[in-house]
Amino acid sequence: MTPSLGRPRSQRDTMRALLEGMAYDAGRSGFELAASQRQAAERLATFGAQVTGRRRALLRKSPRSLYFYGPVGRGKTWLMDSFYARLRARKRRVHFHDFFRSLHGGTQGWESGNGTAIQQSVDGLLDGVDVLFFDEFHVHDIGDGMFISRLLRTAAQRRISLVVTSNYAPDELLPNPLWHDHFLPTIEAIKDMMDVVEIDGSTDFRRYPAAGTEPGTGAFRSGRIISPGTPGQLGRLGLFRPVPSQSRVVQPTTQPIVVKNSDPDVLWVSFEELCDGLTSTSDFLALAETFTTWVIDDVPSPTEGDAASAPAWQRFSNVVDVLYDQDITLFLISTEPLNWDTETSRNVLPVDLARIASRLSMLLPSPPDENLEREKAAGS
Repeated sequence: MTPSLGRPRSQRDTMRALLEGMAYDAGRSGFELAASQRQAAERLATFGAQVTGRRRALLRKSPRSLYFYGPVGRGKTWLMDSFYARLRARKRRVHFHDFFRSLHGGTQGWESGNGTAIQQSVDGLLDGVDVLFFDEFHVHDIGDGMFISRLLRTAAQRRISLVVTSNYAPDELLPNPLWHDHFLPTIEAIKDMMDVVEIDGSTDFRRYPAAGTEPGTGAFRSGRIISPGTPGQLGRLGLFRPVPSQSRVVQPTTQPIVVKNSDPDVLWVSFEELCDGLTSTSDFLALAETFTTWVIDDVPSPTEGDAASAPAWQRFSNVVDVLYDQDITLFLISTEPLNWDTETSRNVLPVDLARIASRLSMLLPSPPDENLEREKAAGS
């Protein structure tokens, strides 16, 4: 039976209703909250009761913000979404990539120091809310770090509470040693204004769903990793390599990209063209609004990367983030096996490789081409 969502009579009633609601959502999905998830849910329920109690009593003091962190797949975003759906408050939920796309889109002239444009974008994000939910919080660029600093300062001034999820503890943000010291004041501000809560555990639930849960039927999960990419493998999936005459140029924002097909719904592009140039997350987000299926071919093996390929792999990481968050079908084609659990130097692969490996593990490998296997057997 669904827990009652009627108006609670006290903060204790609110806490109980929120906690029972999150436990009910877990049971409906076929699993029970793990110990650290349960502790995080209790902290969220307490926070929710404080938020609603503050509005009823017209209190000026806002509840302390929450910062949840831990390895990928431990249920941070799931808990946030369950709690968000049940919290009765003025609220807004944003994701890292969408957040920075809207900020950069609204801050033309930021490079020349237009602080007013930055503040207007931050104000637009915070207007009309008591709680801002921020999913997949991470900082790898000092410019983005400056945005975050302004956001935290403005939220504190306006007494707006934050609920944040991240794969990083606060001290691990902006790990680049060239810039980390510059971000230390913001890290201290995060720890000062937020309760930092770790959600850990040994299981990546995205790779190994809890007993009784469905493996998922979303569009992203319907994609495949295809190696070596024979016509037989592609044909079984309804994919056919475009001919050169189908290529065209698209320009999602400012960067032109040569794609291999002219299908209005399918984007077929090489890894090099998509990730080895000057493309940005804004380009990927704009393309995701148009194309519901992406095919990226000629994907190199991550085990063979070198320092020069590091920027391309970081862009690829951003592509996967965008497609996962927008639930878009992704096919990856490579002439060799793709192993995302490699121990290759972090100077080559993205600093967020664990999260990307977890997400790509949802893409099943395409079965081998039987004709090719027979040819190999005959030649052995």
